[in-house]
Amino acid sequence: MNDSEITAIHEAAHAVAAIRTGLPFERVSVVPDDADETDGALYWIELHDQLGLTMPPEALAVVLLAGPCAEARFRRLRFDRVLAGQAALDDRDALSTLGLSEAQFVAASRDALALIECDWPAIERVANALNRNRTLRFDEVASLVEAG
Repeated sequence: MNDSEITAIHEAAHAVAAIRTGLPFERVSVVPDDADETDGALYWIELHDQLGLTMPPEALAVVLLAGPCAEARFRRLRFDRVLAGQAALDDRDALSTLGLSEAQFVAASRDALALIECDWPAIERVANALNRNRTLRFDEVASLVEAG
């Protein structure tokens, strides 16, 4: 297991969770962005900002937690250890802005873990495609998720 495989699993889980929670995105990528200091990212569509669309915090929390959850499963580590690590810094920062109660955070964590278990084959398909293509559009990810 290498860093690019870990990044692909992490970002694939964000993308699959976004689809499952009904949150559209533009693309998902494993191309490092030195300016943002990220190994990969899920890029939300600009319409969210332009139209003032708000994403439900609970759904967004599931998407944010899915990356570290999948990475923990892939690396055979505890979820809390991965979430506390450097690779999940952006996820933690985004989670902190959601204003979730402890109960909402726990519920989102459970939902993310359940999603990872249920959709693991789809996450692997998306991760494999990300390793080949480096970037996938929403419709490409949706096709891979539906393929299972």
